[in-house]
Amino acid sequence: MAATGNRGAYDLNSYRSQRNARLSEPTRPVRGTAVPKTRPNPTPQTRRVRRPKVVRKSQKQLRAEARRSRAVAIRVVALAAVLFMVFGFKIYSQVQVDELDQQLDAIQKEISVIESDNTRRNMELNANVSLEKVDQYARYELGMVKISDYQVNYVKLSEDDAVEVSGGKTHSDNGIAQKLKISKNE
Repeated sequence: MAATGNRGAYDLNSYRSQRNARLSEPTRPVRGTAVPKTRPNPTPQTRRVRRPKVVRKSQKQLRAEARRSRAVAIRVVALAAVLFMVFGFKIYSQVQVDELDQQLDAIQKEISVIESDNTRRNMELNANVSLEKVDQYARYELGMVKISDYQVNYVKLSEDDAVEVSGGKTHSDNGIAQKLKISKNE
């Protein structure tokens, strides 16, 4: 029936290759029917690939570009160094602030301890210097007694003032200036 080298009626190889080619093409559904039918997508147009233009530069242009790229590199390095110094200074200053805060906290703790000690000592001093303590010390340690009414002498201030100088001489009050002159002369 089918001959092996012959392309006769039973040769299915050509059929399979056409069918496989149709199935490998992308398909899209057809709208408007109950069952979507597929039809092959139109093949996209092939674009021409443009070759990049090669520009030949002279030695002078190459040197100028090299100088520009070195200048840009130097600027980048300088900027990085400046940023590094700024961040380093920021970190250093933050460390200094932290150390000063720690010292401040230590001093404030010391101040609070000293203030509490001062308060305690003031309370002890007030307890020891109270009038009752002074009175008890004067009575029992020094043998003193409280003043009685008969021991009180009243001074009359309604009379003229007089100055008594050593040796029994008295001078009447003629004014403060006169008193000073008398005191100087004698």
